[in-house]
This record gives sequence, C-alpha cells and structure tokens, in this order.
Amino acid sequence: MIQILYAYSAINVLNFESTNDAFQDRRISKGAVLGVWKYAMSDVESPYEKGILFISKNENIYDVAIKYPEGIYTCQDVIIENDRINFNVNIAGLDRVSFVLMVEGDRIIGESYSHAGSSRILGARQFPVR
Repeated sequence: MIQILYAYSAINVLNFESTNDAFQDRRISKGAVLGVWKYAMSDVESPYEKGILFISKNENIYDVAIKYPEGIYTCQDVIIENDRINFNVNIAGLDRVSFVLMVEGDRIIGESYSHAGSSRILGARQFPVR
C-alpha cells in the first residue's frame, strides 16, 4: 500500500507539472506537517472514528500524539519525509496500529493498518481561533 501512495503522489505531480523545477516546488518543508490535525477514519470502532493528531518537533525529533475520547496516545517510530508522515501507536497497550499519511496543503489523507484491517483517513489542519 505504501508503494501505491508513492505512485499516486508521483502520478499527481506528473499530471499537473512536468518540469523538474515544478517537482521540487511540490515538496513541502517538514515544518508544514507540524500542527493540529482533526481527522476521521473509516471502518473502525466508534471510539476511534474521529481524533486529533498533534505533530510537533523538539530539536531534531518529531513527536506525534493522537487524542481520542478515551485519552491521548503517544506514537512511536515517527518518520517525516517531505509530505509523508509514518508512525505507529499502541492502542490500549495491545493493538499496534501503523499510520501512513500525506499532507496536501491543509489536508491530510492516508490509511492506518492493524490486525483488524485497514482504514482510510481524511483530515484537515486546525487553526487557532482568533
């Protein structure tokens, strides 16, 4: 599935922009993934259908936490490369869930994988209220 996401990203770039310079513009800075993201997942149990991702950076280390109605989970194995975010989380200390996400402006899309199957994820960046 990760290969499909990589292929999808490359196809989208090639469909809209054909020069090498345009491809370089497509890449976003790692700082663009930082922030608060509200998201929804498909095909999961009701407590996990909606959540909030907190992505931060402390020196050279990225931290990801997920807030669900039952609590906040700290994520492990965080990798951020350009517009892609990969991490794992242990739900209730037992079920390991892997996330593969892509940032497209102020949207986040991707999938999660667990022993129960995969789930689609769609979300949006949350901005501070003024």
